[in-house]
Amino acid sequence: MSNVLERLVELEADVLYQEPAADGERRIGCVEGTTPVLLSAPHGAVHTRRGEPKEEEEFTAALACLVAELTGAHALTTRRRSPTDPNWERDVPYKRLLGRIVAREGIAFVLDIHGTAPDRDFGVALGTMNGRSCPRRREMIIRRLEERGFRREGDDLDDRDRLDVDGTFTAGGLSEQETVTRFVWERLGVPSAQLELHPSLRVVERRADATLPRPFHGDPERIQRIVAALVEI
Repeated sequence: MSNVLERLVELEADVLYQEPAADGERRIGCVEGTTPVLLSAPHGAVHTRRGEPKEEEEFTAALACLVAELTGAHALTTRRRSPTDPNWERDVPYKRLLGRIVAREGIAFVLDIHGTAPDRDFGVALGTMNGRSCPRRREMIIRRLEERGFRREGDDLDDRDRLDVDGTFTAGGLSEQETVTRFVWERLGVPSAQLELHPSLRVVERRADATLPRPFHGDPERIQRIVAALVEI
């Protein structure tokens, strides 16, 4: 196992998917950086939407923390089961903390990382509210992903290397939903984008406490490529 994969496993160990925070324990994890970029992973553990639990998006928290570690960026993640959904509800602790960090640290860009279901026909989906949430960075993000082999077109393109741009997930959300990307752009006035990653690009090895059935291993080569792309972005 490469150093990148080993480090992702180590960082993911801090996340307990099904467990609520114990008394005095932090439900939200925060990595302080020196670069004015923040990586967000609001679905790192099980979360609650409209009163119903939704499964964790495995290794999104570890990815955010690893990229922050490698670049000096900030990271904000959920590390314990959440009674809310920060990517749906408006006034929740995760967004309040995110807003304070953006103001205090002069954050200039937020990248919100999510995980898709395994039946999606793409590897990466970029959502920028059709370009509105990060008009000056959108093409750069696409270029960096394409340089790492995640492309929009190609006759021989494997689904796991397919890049969906503002198609399946625009990051705008539904009428009653406030995504993290929308919150950051519309209420904080900071450029933001959303990345949705297929399990093959993020799950090093499914753990025994995961909601989805075991076993599952992602593609080590693709995981390392997406880490490299995120570092470059």
